[in-house]
Amino acid sequence: MSLIKPRSNKSSRRASPPRASANPALDLFHRHWHAIEKQQAKMDKFTSDGRAIYDRFCHEIEPLERQQCALIYQLCQRLTTFTARKSFTQWQRETLHDWIHELFSYLESNPFRGELDLEAIAIDLQANSSALMDEEMIEQQCDLMYAMLMEACGHAPDDREQLRAFVRDPHQLRDYMLNARAQAHSADQDDGDAGEEGDDVSFDWDLEGIDEDEGNPFADHAFEDDEPEHAAGQVDALFDKSSLKQLYRKLAMALHPDREPDPVKREEKNQLMGQLSHAWEHQEMFTLLQLAHTHLPESESLLSADNLAYINPLLKRRLRDLERQYYLETEQGLLAVVLRRFKQRSKKKTEAAFAEHRAYLEQDIDDLQQHLAEIRSLQTLKPYLSARLNAQQDAFWDDGFDLDSLFR
Repeated sequence: MSLIKPRSNKSSRRASPPRASANPALDLFHRHWHAIEKQQAKMDKFTSDGRAIYDRFCHEIEPLERQQCALIYQLCQRLTTFTARKSFTQWQRETLHDWIHELFSYLESNPFRGELDLEAIAIDLQANSSALMDEEMIEQQCDLMYAMLMEACGHAPDDREQLRAFVRDPHQLRDYMLNARAQAHSADQDDGDAGEEGDDVSFDWDLEGIDEDEGNPFADHAFEDDEPEHAAGQVDALFDKSSLKQLYRKLAMALHPDREPDPVKREEKNQLMGQLSHAWEHQEMFTLLQLAHTHLPESESLLSADNLAYINPLLKRRLRDLERQYYLETEQGLLAVVLRRFKQRSKKKTEAAFAEHRAYLEQDIDDLQQHLAEIRSLQTLKPYLSARLNAQQDAFWDDGFDLDSLFR
């Protein structure tokens, strides 16, 4: 006798898309609508499944994450103050800078750093480093500065002394780049082609960043065939159609609260009528179709061929928007990161994941507090630098480096 029960017909039956009709445009409408409902249900399930874990993370873990970031920032500030000192050996200075860059990079990519001013640390680090440069090093930095400005701004000062000033004082460099950005933005507005508002000037301090578009199937060409201006024009034209106005009027009659004797249903219809009025006033086509699909059985008969010619491309765009939103939430959003880290196959494993990460944060917070308490002078800093160098060398040999390979 088999231990596996045969599946019933009910459990094996799958939902199928609407049957084909003699109207290809209406069939396409049904396919788009079915795909949108399926995608929306998929998104709702992801949000529902992850909400409890995400709320727990925000309550238990996020405060520790923010405390860790604040302490790392303080340590980064503390270490930066030592970079102007001249009494370091070459390896000590390199180890110190590597440590600062490691901390800086961690903060730069951490979503819990809040309003910590990373630019201030970067500027102080550059200023302290330039104070120790000899003439040859300053000249090299000037060449790098010129190339960087040409790439970022399209122009750079020919005056060598001004480039030297930029190397010595990063605030002057920042002002120059801000002014260049403002002039470019003004020129774009004059041409009727303004750039993105609110763009921040970013400085490259040789710290690695994160390419958010890497591996993103929606990054480059996802919407080339559906430009926003064209879509807006389609909506305007659609809402001018008399048949769509007829759909709106029938919906208004069906949802009007004054026609409902039951007080509870009357209140519900009052809210639905508000949604309908808002959707019509703001030309929210999809909300209008959702209300019609739910509350007006004869809605499809009111969708003329002309209407469908406008509606189907808009539904296709709606589906692409939902797919993009789902990708961002499941692959790049904070909720996705939290779920990948803490959502396990069993409750016991989920508890273990929370406990493990909480223990790591608490230990790291204790270590950071100890570093801040001890590192107050060169005398107390240098043992830390020695320990870091030794750890790096041990890791190098532990990786199985083959010395003989150098002579092959």
